[in-house]
Amino acid sequence: MTERTINLRDLSILIADPSPYLRTLLQGMLRGFGAGKMIEAKDAAEVLQALGKHRIDVLLCDGALPGDGGFVLTRRIRRESGNEHRTMPILLMTSDPRETIVKEGRDAGANMVVAKPLSPGNLYDRLAWVAFNPRQYIDTEGYFGPDRRFKNVGGPDGIGRRRGDAIESVKKTGRAPAQDKIDKVFNATSNGRK
Repeated sequence: MTERTINLRDLSILIADPSPYLRTLLQGMLRGFGAGKMIEAKDAAEVLQALGKHRIDVLLCDGALPGDGGFVLTRRIRRESGNEHRTMPILLMTSDPRETIVKEGRDAGANMVVAKPLSPGNLYDRLAWVAFNPRQYIDTEGYFGPDRRFKNVGGPDGIGRRRGDAIESVKKTGRAPAQDKIDKVFNATSNGRK
C-alpha cells in the first residue's frame, strides 16, 4: 500500500511566530517537504498585512502570537465574511497543549492545534491530515470554521443534529430498559469503585 503525499510546491505558506529561530526551523522543514513559497510574520499585525498583500494557502500560527494572539487572530480571520482567506487551513501551534487550550483553538476555528516543539514528521502528518481529510465549514451566529467533529457517530436513533448528517437509521431491537434498571447498573458500578 502506498501512502499519499502532499504537494506543497505551489502553495503559499505563512509562518507566524515571534521566534526567528522557530520560523527558520519551520521553513527548513517545509522546504524539505517541497514547499517553495513561504512568508514570515512575527506578530498579528504582520499576519494581517501579509494576508492583505498575498494569496495565502496555509497559515501556521503561534497561539501566543504578539498582538492579539493566535486564537483571537484565527477567530477574526474566520468571522470576516468578505475575507478571501476565511476558509484557508489554519494550524495553531502551542507550547501548552492542555485540553482547554486545544478546545479554545478548535472553537476559534483552527483546523488543527499542534504542540510545540514540532518534529518534521508531526508537522507533515498534520498538514497531510488537513489536506486529505477536509471538513465542511460550519457557519452559525457564534462560530465559523471547520466542522469541529472529526468523525460522525450520529445521535440518538441515528438522527444527526445537522441537515447534512448522513446517518443510517438505527433499527430498534425492542423496548428500552426502564430508568430504574439503568440507575441500578450505574449505581452498582460507581459503588464498586474505591
